[in-house]
Amino acid sequence: LFGGLINDIKRKKLWYLSDVKDGFALQTVASVVFLYFACLTPIITFGGLLGEATQFRLGAIESLLAGAVCGIIYGLFSGQPLTILGSTGPVLVFETILFGFCRDHGLDYLPFRLWIGMWTALILVVLVALDASVLVCYITRFTEENFATLISLIFMYKAIEKVRDFYKAIEK
Repeated sequence: LFGGLINDIKRKKLWYLSDVKDGFALQTVASVVFLYFACLTPIITFGGLLGEATQFRLGAIESLLAGAVCGIIYGLFSGQPLTILGSTGPVLVFETILFGFCRDHGLDYLPFRLWIGMWTALILVVLVALDASVLVCYITRFTEENFATLISLIFMYKAIEKVRDFYKAIEK
């Protein structure tokens, strides 16, 4: 159990102190500033859209906090500490659909969202424990392109829906 995670930490533990020391070197300042803004911009942008989609139950502040916590945890335990984390289009689409589902069925959004997060965390811990990352090699471009197409179609539909609502408002 947890063999992959343990091996990753063993391989990386030799570099933890070096990573921290290198972070204070002058030549890394440009990279740090770039990554800061590269992570901050989508978090704020999608956080604002998320706030609008969930009637401000979740928004930019919550997205910033989540990005900071997840970024620190990911940086400590990952093999790639420079991966950019933040809110994305699929997250926004998921939260919008989830909020609509909760509203239509009379459910409280935040507790429902909490339990989704708890179950997701449990499933991820089980996947890490069983070294399921070896299955990533079976994800093909076909799977990736289908997912990207779905997200694109959802965004186009939402854009057309906004334009339609705008013209309905003008007619009134």
